[in-house]
Amino acid sequence: MLNRVVEYIKTEINAIRNGKAFVFLVCLVLASFLWFLNALEKHYTDHITVPVRYINLPKNKDLTGKLPAKFDLTVDAYGYTLLRHKLSLAFSPILLDVNELTNNYLESKFMSKYTISTNGHKEEIAKQISSEIEIISIRPDSISFNVSNVIEKLIKVQPVVDVTFAREFILQKSPVVTPDTILVRGTQEILDTLRYINTRPVEMKDLSHTVERDVDLVLLPELKSEISEVTVQIVVEQYTEVKFEVPILIINQPDSLLIKTFPSKVKVSCRVGLSQYNKLNNNSFRAVVDYSHRSGVLSKLKVILDRVPETVLSVDYFPKEVEYIIERKE
Repeated sequence: MLNRVVEYIKTEINAIRNGKAFVFLVCLVLASFLWFLNALEKHYTDHITVPVRYINLPKNKDLTGKLPAKFDLTVDAYGYTLLRHKLSLAFSPILLDVNELTNNYLESKFMSKYTISTNGHKEEIAKQISSEIEIISIRPDSISFNVSNVIEKLIKVQPVVDVTFAREFILQKSPVVTPDTILVRGTQEILDTLRYINTRPVEMKDLSHTVERDVDLVLLPELKSEISEVTVQIVVEQYTEVKFEVPILIINQPDSLLIKTFPSKVKVSCRVGLSQYNKLNNNSFRAVVDYSHRSGVLSKLKVILDRVPETVLSVDYFPKEVEYIIERKE
């Protein structure tokens, strides 16, 4: 019986203690909340970061160089105002009117640079943030607007192709791009040095037939074009192996001498697409030896194959060197 009384008393004591702890916790939370509200009613100097977007650019000109994408502001405001804007400013960029800030001077074809003091425009920037915030200072303290004339130019498109072919198949001709040139708009400094626009890589394996793909262009961010993709055609055909005997031509020999080579011809072997097979003959190639390269030590002349059609692949020839004799003309 005594044990039951003791256990009952312990249970009641624990309940009282737990109840007091709960009340204390509630009071602590309430006090903290009231302290926080009181703190928000006070003025503070703090730092906030705001994103920046540039609008109303000079006509027929583009901004060059890197402009600050954000401002670091030292501000004075009530605590609750700072809290509210710290939570929302990440989604509200400041809009800077470039023509207005530069007094339209950059519209002139003779002006290419204009620098402003950001701290000289604190009031305009503060209006976009809040009438409850006073801007003390802005970093960076100045911005330089560099512009360049915008021109248009036709630029050749260069396909970037990485393909392999199935056995006994080759590329019939260079990849065809449609359109092969595009009109590009951008700064004169860039377009004056730009020779071509690349496509995104076209990668295929074991091709045995002609394919066409619509491929995006790789344009610099500073450039604009109404055409964003082109069609790349890769023409594939079967090949065959062919062999020819090509006469050896002797160059740079004196008029008083007659040079004879042994043998007088080289055997040329190559691969060619079926569409080009009938267009080839031994006159499609030229093999030469240069008499001026002779050496008293060597009894042979090196054979050079100096004319090979672009349509053939895997060209080889034999021999690479020939013996020769010299005769005087009568």
